[in-house]
Amino acid sequence: MTECIIWKQSLKETGYGQTFFQGKVTRAHRAVWIKVHGPIPAGLVLDHTCHDPKECEGGVTCIHRACVNVDHLRLVTQQENVMAGRHNIDNRSHCNQGHSFEGNIMVRQNGKRECAECNRVRARAVWAKKKVGA
Repeated sequence: MTECIIWKQSLKETGYGQTFFQGKVTRAHRAVWIKVHGPIPAGLVLDHTCHDPKECEGGVTCIHRACVNVDHLRLVTQQENVMAGRHNIDNRSHCNQGHSFEGNIMVRQNGKRECAECNRVRARAVWAKKKVGA
């Protein structure tokens, strides 16, 4: 794979490059893609293929968010983008709060999987808040 081209100008607080393009502020990698390939079709988003969730924790500190190399971008659905990223628990051993996923995954009715301990903590907080207000 070729090297990342890191956007050195303005960065959003989310880590993505930003630029003024077609009359508005937009993410730099989107502007570069549109210049090279044309409009992004409705229902699709850009995925940074240079990001490897096994090597990079992701989030706002992920250097790949600032990559504008069009060879590192691909069109995918939002679901495909999420499954390829750090939020896909298949690619991670711990949740964002540090709980191990080992024996600690719950599946919601909609099929979404999440950390069972985080769910218990949220439920306890809601219950305690209701108890105080009773």
